[in-house]
Amino acid sequence: MKAHQRTSTAQKLTHEIQLARILLAKAESQRKSAKEQARRAKRRRKEAKEAARRARKQAKLAKRAVAEAKLLLTEAEKKLARAVKHEAAARGKKATKAAPSPSPKSVKPKKPKPGPSTPTPGSQPTDQMAQAVAPTGPAPASNQPPLRRANTNPAN
Repeated sequence: MKAHQRTSTAQKLTHEIQLARILLAKAESQRKSAKEQARRAKRRRKEAKEAARRARKQAKLAKRAVAEAKLLLTEAEKKLARAVKHEAAARGKKATKAAPSPSPKSVKPKKPKPGPSTPTPGSQPTDQMAQAVAPTGPAPASNQPPLRRANTNPAN
């Protein structure tokens, strides 16, 4: 009977060893799985940080581009205003050159005498008169929106 007890003891030990190996394999598998999950989480966090860095960099670049575009717009508006002012001044000079010099205020202007070349108050104007009445300035462009002043505050 002693031999039978030895084998049963040996079988018990063998069975315990097998059970311990199974538990070890299971624990190693869980450890490996947890390690892989941690690695993936770390990688996701790293990618999220990189994505956030890229987004911040793009935002900075976009902010610079907006500031530059605002600056260009204000410069263009200033150039346009100068050009319009210059044109108005040039038109004013032309008008003063074409018109006779103003008479002194003490002398009253003479009324033109009605004659054959001047029309009477009820008559139709001649072609020459119609051309003289026509506007001399450029027609306003209806396809262009009115100019807006850009916000020149660099803090925005």
